[in-house]
Amino acid sequence: NQTALQINALCMADPFFISCVIQSHSADRDLTTQEGVINTVNFEISDRESEMSRTWAEYIEYTLQRVNDQYAKQLILHLNKHPDRYWTSQELKDVLHLDLGIYEIQDRLITLAESDMIERGVSDIQFRGLQDGTLNLVLRNRFEEEINNFVPDLKQEFQQKLEDLQADKRRLQGLINHLAGKLAEHLLASEFRSRKRFRLSTFFEGVVDDSELNVIEAREREKFQRVDGQELDIDVWARSSDGREVLVEVRKRQEKMGIKAVEDFADKVAAYRTRFPERAVLPAYLSLGGFTDEAQQFCAAQGIGITERLRFFEKTDRET
Repeated sequence: NQTALQINALCMADPFFISCVIQSHSADRDLTTQEGVINTVNFEISDRESEMSRTWAEYIEYTLQRVNDQYAKQLILHLNKHPDRYWTSQELKDVLHLDLGIYEIQDRLITLAESDMIERGVSDIQFRGLQDGTLNLVLRNRFEEEINNFVPDLKQEFQQKLEDLQADKRRLQGLINHLAGKLAEHLLASEFRSRKRFRLSTFFEGVVDDSELNVIEAREREKFQRVDGQELDIDVWARSSDGREVLVEVRKRQEKMGIKAVEDFADKVAAYRTRFPERAVLPAYLSLGGFTDEAQQFCAAQGIGITERLRFFEKTDRET
């Protein structure tokens, strides 16, 4: 699945490009590894005998037979590197420093558009590159050294693109986990308020005190000051009419919650008890990603109730 996503990304979700990569005759074709995917995609772009290159060669060679000069290559290379906007002949003359008149540039652009290598805009003087990134890669591989005296390292660019996508995926996953944790906090606090009378074992396993609670207050992100002045917060806090207080830590991560995280929560509970020694505290931990065996054993020894799912919703669904 991971390399399938990599193929899709490097092929820009183009069905024909993906087909060429999957059926590639590259000697290095190995679509089970990231390196193999990069090598195969690069082969399809750079090898003149590959299916992708031969397909685009028909368009390129036909066009260059009609306008076979360096200026045409500059124009087509630039427009397909920047296909997000339309360009006029004057703008292209200025940015590319072309030693051509405006009408000479216009004539070349019209020929390129008639060959389906670029697109024309609504007005007669607007042109832009194709919305097909594969052509840009083929053109860069063939013409960039000639035009810009620069040999593109497409394999390195593919590598960087996949690294950027992975970093973006981690960022988005972190955001999703954060939002999932926030939602779980809110749902749990709301359930505490709506049920009012319940046993803590309704929500958590391994609780020490399982006598019925009569919740009169329930809040999210309850803050308190440690004796040394540091501010800490409780994700879900609830108080029973008999003075007992429930402190819940809520976390959503992809990996299971380890020993360090539950030890940190135990330290927070200890700090709360030191700050409010007269209060009876019932600690619990909701980890939507689960717990390691070591973390479960620690929680059992410390009297911390645990759960990895919102079990009250499952019961409601079954009852419904």
